[in-house]
Formats: sequence, C-alpha cells, structure tokens
Amino acid sequence: MKKIFLFLLILNQFSVFSQTDKLYYFVEKDSLLGVKNQNGKIIIPAAYTMGSIIYDGILKDEIKENLIFFWIVKEGQKVYDRKGNFLFVPYILDAGFDDFNEGYMRFVENEKLGLANRNGAKIIPAQYDWVSSFNFGFAEYCNGCYFDRSKDDEHPPLVGGTWGYIDKNGAEIIPTEKRNHPKDFETEKHQFIPYQFVYNEKEKQILDFFEKRKDKIIEIYKIDCLKKDLYFEIIEKPSDLDPFYKIKTFEICDQYFHGANENYDEYKIFKVSADGKNFFVTYKDYVQHKKYSEFVERKIPVDKWIKKN
Repeated sequence: MKKIFLFLLILNQFSVFSQTDKLYYFVEKDSLLGVKNQNGKIIIPAAYTMGSIIYDGILKDEIKENLIFFWIVKEGQKVYDRKGNFLFVPYILDAGFDDFNEGYMRFVENEKLGLANRNGAKIIPAQYDWVSSFNFGFAEYCNGCYFDRSKDDEHPPLVGGTWGYIDKNGAEIIPTEKRNHPKDFETEKHQFIPYQFVYNEKEKQILDFFEKRKDKIIEIYKIDCLKKDLYFEIIEKPSDLDPFYKIKTFEICDQYFHGANENYDEYKIFKVSADGKNFFVTYKDYVQHKKYSEFVERKIPVDKWIKKN
C-alpha cells in the first residue's frame, strides 16, 4: 500500500495548467489500462500494468500530468507524452520512478543514465554508468563504476570508475583547490565546486525577501549548531507546467550540508508567483477519497506561516 501512495505522489509531480486534449485513463477487459482523449481516441493502448488497482475511483478524473508513467508487465517502465509518444525508460528506485530534482529526472538508455526535464526532453544524454540527482545546481557522475553486492545486496556501494561533476547543461565542472565564492560547495576531498546559480535583478529581489526572514526560518527549522546558515536558491522558473518560481532551501549545520527533498520535506520548499509579489511555503496534504488517496500540494503565505510558528 505504501508503494501505491508513493506512486500517486510521484504522478502528482507532473501536473500542468494548460493542455490541448483532455485525457482520461480507461480500463479494458477489467484489468488492461490505457489512455483516451475526450473524443474516445486511444492515446496509449490498453496494457496490463503494475498497480492498475490504484486507478480505481479516478478513471473519470481528467489526467493533468504532462508526462504519463506506465509500468507495463513483461515490458517494463515507460514514460509517454500527452500525444502517446514513447519518450524514455525512467530510472527506477526502491520506491518507484525517479523523482524530479531541481527540474530534472534520470532516464535509462542502452544501460546508461541521462537526465530529462519536465517536458520529457533529454537534456543530458545517457552516457554515464551512474549519475546522481541534481543538488545545489550540479550532479555527480561516474563511468566504469559498479554496485558491489558482495557484502550488501540491498544497499550496495558504488565502487571503482572515474568520477566527476556536471552542471545543468551537462558541461563538465572542474573543482578548484580554493574557495572563490562564499557559496562554493566543499567536497569530501576538500576541493570546491563553483557556485552554480546566477540571478537577474528580479530574482535577486525574490531571494532578498527570504534573506530578510532567514533568522526566523532557521528558528522554525530548529537548526541548532555552532556554525549554522540557510541558503535559498531558485531551482525552477515559472512555466506552463507550474506558474511559480520554486525556491529550495539548503541547511548548513557545522560541516553538514542538506538540501531539502522537493517531494517529501514539508515547509522547506517555497514558491513565488511569476510577478514576484506573492510568497508561499508548501507542504503535502494527504487526501483520502472514497476509493483512493492522494498527496496534494498546499501553499501558505510565508509571513502568515512565520507568524503562526
């Protein structure tokens, strides 16, 4: 049941606000699941999928997702666009499909990993034996590495290979031996990843709103250590998929650096309207319907949230 709820949560990450055809799931022969448009045209042919039961009760609801995820028995995991075009095979974790992090998710092609954006475009080609999710504007990759299952089959470590870092365009990042910016990221080898974020004046003003409230937010988060700080970074800009700036928090506590989990950490992801005038903190609300349950994003005005806490 937990995996079903996680699957629904993942599906909820890809909702859009402007679409052409209205799309709906349909069931054929009691268990085959597919997608049709409002005129009954089949967009994705019905197939026997893993977890088909989760659609019980929502078959009449319009599909709001930009990307449609299917786990087809005997065929595997697939991602389609709203026209029914197959896009790629998603990277699979224990809980299901890879989540979007800072606007990217991982996909698999020819046994290599790459990264795609929320529109399903393959921004960074599949050319790595392993690559991390994006965090603080960069991702770590390795080639020639492998999971060593000799001692731990459930959580095997990655060993061997050549390691490196890439930016959001897939360009190689060369670590420096000294810090050149206050927010350069220090690696375990005490090298520095150059600070990856660049902002225009409007975006600087948006972040200044949070900087002025930093001390109060640190108190709410209960960051309690000698050397503490909180970074606010814009990780996604307004689009047809989501008409808000998305701001991610990064907690610094002594030598510990933690970027908020965009899909599970409540009250640690902020959103700002496209005009830069309305500021919200977000959380996930677990909604139970008669035949199914889902996680829905809720927003609270930042100053109201701070005052309440």
